[in-house]
Amino acid sequence: MSRARTLRLSVVGLVLVGGTACGIAIRRDLSTVQPGQVGFDDMCGLQEYFDALEIKTSPPPRVVSALDLEGTVGGKPIRGGKERFAFENDFVLKHLRRVLNENWRRLPPGLDTAPKIEIEVRWSEKAGTKRVLTDEDAQLSVGAETYTLPYHVCLSELLYGEPLYRQRRAMWGLPLPGGAAAKTAVDAGGSAAAGPDAGTGRSDAGRSDVVRTDR
Repeated sequence: MSRARTLRLSVVGLVLVGGTACGIAIRRDLSTVQPGQVGFDDMCGLQEYFDALEIKTSPPPRVVSALDLEGTVGGKPIRGGKERFAFENDFVLKHLRRVLNENWRRLPPGLDTAPKIEIEVRWSEKAGTKRVLTDEDAQLSVGAETYTLPYHVCLSELLYGEPLYRQRRAMWGLPLPGGAAAKTAVDAGGSAAAGPDAGTGRSDAGRSDVVRTDR
C-alpha cells in the first residue's frame, strides 16, 4: 500500500473516531442502580415536575406521534412502540434541560434557548407501565438538527414516571403544591408496602420479531 493511501486512510479513521467522540455521552451513570430505586429515591429530581402536572399548573409534553405494537413471547402478550414528545412550554423545557444537563454531556448547541425540543423513544410495557428501552438510543431534536441520545434511566422517568411518582407522593404523604394533601397509596393505585420496585414496569421481557424489549 502506498504512503499516500495509508495517509488518506489514517485521516479518514481520525475523522470517524473524532466524530464518535464528539457525540452526546453519559455524564452521570446510574446503570448499576435498580430503576425502582431511582424513582423511589427521586434521584432524577422529578417529584416537583410530576406534582405540577398532577395539579395541572402546566400541560405535559405534547405527544407528536405514537406507534403501538403488540406481539407474543412464549405465549405471553407484550406491548411496545415508539413515541415522540414535544417540550414547548417554559416549565417542561426547564425540567427537560435540567435532566439533560445533569445526566448527559457534550449536548448540542442551542439547547438552552430553543423554544421547542423534541424527544423520540422506543418503549415496551410491563405490568401496565411504559419504560424506555435500555438497548436503543433516543433521538433528540433541537431546531432542524437531530442527535442520538444514549439511554439513561432518568429519560424513562421523565417520560413515563408519573405513576411511580404519584405512588411515591402517597407513600411519603407528600403535599401537593398549594397545600393539597397527597392521596393515600390505595387511592394512588398502589400499596405503600410495595417498596421501591413497585410500579417501575422495567422493560426486561424477552425479544420478539414484533417488539424489542429491554435486556
